[in-house]
Amino acid sequence: MTIGVSGPIDLKLLEWDVNSNDLPTTNAFPLTSHFINGLLRRGFKVIGYTSSGEIDEPRVISSGNLTICISRHKPQPGRRFFKFEVEDLRKTIEANPADVICALWSYEYAWAPLKTKIPTIVHLHDVAFQILLKIPDMFRLVRWMINYIVVHKATHLVANSVYTFNQLGRRTRKKTRVIDNFYPYNLKQRLSASAIKGNYIITVAQGFTKRKNIETAIHAFSILRKQYPELEYYLVGVDSEKGGLAEQYAQAHNLTDGIRFIGPLPYGEVFELIQKAQLLLHPSREESFGMVLLEAMVAQTPVVGGKKSGYIPHLLDYGKAGLLCDVESPESIAAEVSKVLSNETLYKELVREGYKFAEGNFSEDVIINKHLAYLSEVMGKPIVPLTKSASSSERRNLISNSLQT
Repeated sequence: MTIGVSGPIDLKLLEWDVNSNDLPTTNAFPLTSHFINGLLRRGFKVIGYTSSGEIDEPRVISSGNLTICISRHKPQPGRRFFKFEVEDLRKTIEANPADVICALWSYEYAWAPLKTKIPTIVHLHDVAFQILLKIPDMFRLVRWMINYIVVHKATHLVANSVYTFNQLGRRTRKKTRVIDNFYPYNLKQRLSASAIKGNYIITVAQGFTKRKNIETAIHAFSILRKQYPELEYYLVGVDSEKGGLAEQYAQAHNLTDGIRFIGPLPYGEVFELIQKAQLLLHPSREESFGMVLLEAMVAQTPVVGGKKSGYIPHLLDYGKAGLLCDVESPESIAAEVSKVLSNETLYKELVREGYKFAEGNFSEDVIINKHLAYLSEVMGKPIVPLTKSASSSERRNLISNSLQT
């Protein structure tokens, strides 16, 4: 059984024997790569389908049980309704077919395989309509329209949380299975036993948008600085770099004191910063899941998130695995962060409960097995790997070697 995975793939996170210097930059998201790695560790042959704006012709790269097919991606695809990207990806898929395809996200990476005759399961990782409401621009309108086409055309859907599932219409829910996101097996391998907590809190967000709500967090930090004058605030991700939108906002409101505008970083460096932080603050107004919170829980860093922010309350076990606040209120955010920083007993309890809740509900073993069971159900037959899956010790050795390279 060859399983296809269509989506934004971070090629440098894949566990394969390929020189990363020879790889083009692709549209990338870590979860897609973690999903592929999880299938490879269980002995499956996998074909990944992704896209890049750096290539003139489609590329195919193979290593062991993994083949990556890269189609072309042109600038400003929204103006063309992603027609070129979808068609180029469709041709690439048909030239390198899998037995079944898991399409991560309900946009171009799902629309293309749905145009083939290959059975396709579409994974819903956000709520397009909610994003359009929070960011009402032409690009998000195009994305919502593509999502509408994909969701109605697909016969099998996976929602990444109960929150995402509940946003769907009654008919759509009938063809949808809820399978949560997961943290990868090797995430614990990245934990440093000698890591020392720094005197900073951290927010990781991709974009300075109304939905991500960084501006309210900046105001909350100005309140915290009065109580903790040595505390720093690290802002990581798109639009949080020096000179970016986050810094421009802070400068305009005279709120830059104590804030480090770091911007985008590689996945491993972000996780290291999270592990060394005193706390992860997630001010987002809406999340279909919240991967960075899950990663912080595994890193044993306490979390503060929004009590009405989509799936966040459930991910934080309704206040047991992390504290919840009103993200519309700088005072509420500051108060909950201060509770954690000033109470060592509470701090240790949140670390313990967060880690336990993550391990029990969102580990790779728990979630990948659910995906394989659903794949078997969709295909109407057992999903048999090409080779024997790696044992726990073999898996640890494979991960250790991949981290070293």
